[in-house]
Amino acid sequence: MKNTILISAVLAAALLSGCGMNGGTEVKLAKAVKGELVVNIQATGTVRSNNEAKLTTVASGRVSKIFVEENQAVEKGKLLLELDSTAQADKDYQRMNSLSEKGFLAPQQAEQAKEQWKNTFISAPFAGTVVKKFIEVGETLYGGTPALMLADLEDMTFESNIDETDIGQLKVDQRADVVLDAYKNTKLPATIIFISRSSLEVKEKGITYLVKSRLDKTALSLRLGMTGDIYVKVDNKSNVLMVPYTAIGDDKDGKYVFVIEKDKAVKKAIKTGLESYDNTEVISGLTEGEGVIEANISKIKDGQKVKVVQ
Repeated sequence: MKNTILISAVLAAALLSGCGMNGGTEVKLAKAVKGELVVNIQATGTVRSNNEAKLTTVASGRVSKIFVEENQAVEKGKLLLELDSTAQADKDYQRMNSLSEKGFLAPQQAEQAKEQWKNTFISAPFAGTVVKKFIEVGETLYGGTPALMLADLEDMTFESNIDETDIGQLKVDQRADVVLDAYKNTKLPATIIFISRSSLEVKEKGITYLVKSRLDKTALSLRLGMTGDIYVKVDNKSNVLMVPYTAIGDDKDGKYVFVIEKDKAVKKAIKTGLESYDNTEVISGLTEGEGVIEANISKIKDGQKVKVVQ
């Protein structure tokens, strides 16, 4: 689980410099401080459209006309592409439909001709933007092969794969923040709209589940394929005493930290609460402002002589 925190006070970077210490193992200290501890589920992901489709024809043939360019906005129903057989198929349908209306041909035959005609061209199934052309005029399009990609750029989502250990803490309509690599200083609010009930088989990274979050409207220019991180708050506490996660050890007697007394590291038992990736709540055993060795405590022994450095 990847967690992050938002803290209302300056925390882990608060270092204390030693006075009058000579010799001993060099260590850095961090203060136990009070602040807000927010735990987020974090995952990487990609910007997609909530409504996008790769478009093709059912029939195969040479492309005779493409009526749009990439990045062109289109309305629903707009004709986008025709094959060289479209015109003849249209004539066949018009003729057979006329005969059917006059009673000279079964309606089913006219409908069949209509379907054959519709199989030779592409119309926009929804309003959106043509974001990709996979073929050019004069090339052969084989039925079922994508020719164009259409996306609704007014309805953007962020897709991420959430670890199975975290997925149970998420729910539809839960709010989140997305930070894109292209706009690292901006948090984009989002709402979870889909949580897959079927896992993705990624053996190297364990079991994950697809989660889609709709991005709120923004003035930023979002593009399909942009990458970033999503942060979903799952727990938080205000005005809690905390120390860096790296300052806490754990053995058969429970959690502990090292404080400094007379140039020596002194092991001190503590009781912890809420944990994040960076910091841990201390329920008892420390007081605000007390300094603890902030890292590499597995190399420190109780009573060992130390020297505090910045």
